[in-house]
Amino acid sequence: MNEIDIKQTNGTVVITLQRERVLNALNLNMVREIYKKIYDWEADESVSGVLIKGSGEKAFCAGGDIVQVYHARNELNNNISDTFFREEYLLNYAISKFKKPWVSILNGIAMGGGLGLSVHGSHRIVTERTITAMPETAIGLFPDVGGGYFLSRMKNSLGKYIAITGNTLDYQDTIYCGIGTNIIKNSDLDKFIESLLDQRKYDEITINSLIKEFEKSTSFKSNLNNEENLINKYFSQESMIQVYQALKEDDSDWAKKTLAIINKKSPTSMTIAFEQIKRSAELSLKDCLAMEFRICQAMMSKHDFYEGVRANLVDKDRKPVWSPLHIKEISEEIISEHFKHLGNKELF
Repeated sequence: MNEIDIKQTNGTVVITLQRERVLNALNLNMVREIYKKIYDWEADESVSGVLIKGSGEKAFCAGGDIVQVYHARNELNNNISDTFFREEYLLNYAISKFKKPWVSILNGIAMGGGLGLSVHGSHRIVTERTITAMPETAIGLFPDVGGGYFLSRMKNSLGKYIAITGNTLDYQDTIYCGIGTNIIKNSDLDKFIESLLDQRKYDEITINSLIKEFEKSTSFKSNLNNEENLINKYFSQESMIQVYQALKEDDSDWAKKTLAIINKKSPTSMTIAFEQIKRSAELSLKDCLAMEFRICQAMMSKHDFYEGVRANLVDKDRKPVWSPLHIKEISEEIISEHFKHLGNKELF
């Protein structure tokens, strides 16, 4: 089976990610297959929109295939850490500029690079089975694929909280924070897709009407909503070290629980992610992606990314040894290193 299937049915191009064994993780070949056609779809009058989904019941897309990057690190003339992220980010930007409906079916797991494939498009359909996250701080990385852009635009301090903790969000939290746009029951999903594929010609208004026919009305029970005051209390600080200290000085159950979560993450990743989101608030998506490419390339030359991937995805001992080991050890110099311009290797 091919890793990705792309075909047109009436007015809709259907992209199906087909790496079920690895939860449809996105690799370089898949990125290239979509990118090389996206501008043609925009120009083709027979194409009204794109629908992207994952094969199987478990996942839309669990993220980028960073294990591939990890294993290539010692290869002679290896440049996959540049090539993969460069081409992935360019695809994220192309999706954001796509002038037709881009409908993503976030059924099951949708994390990291999977959100990069969807959140920059027009419609993100969630079901009661949806689980989303930006879990990169657990593997020595940071919330990339435009994460700085969409996380910094969430209300109050939700984006920082989601980025730093990497906590998973259910479908209600996914809608509440703006990652998802509409809810359709899992049992109605096939009918919705079938109805969309029956359309020969449509626009965003047609899509919105079609979604309304199937959309699930729900009384919200979002955990993010319930905890928003607490999230703002701690994560509205000016730096990651201040967040850490505020949590440590508080004896409440919520503070203790959250501190236990962040104590498992890379101190460097959390500090850089916090700074990234602060800076991203005033930037365009294009400038966010350019900045994220600088951060990414800096992290590819550091210890924590390879240690985090080893501990969580390769050996799976879940015991990464971070360097530096504590947030207090991360200097302004370390932070600034991650934001240095790359000269002729810039993304744009």
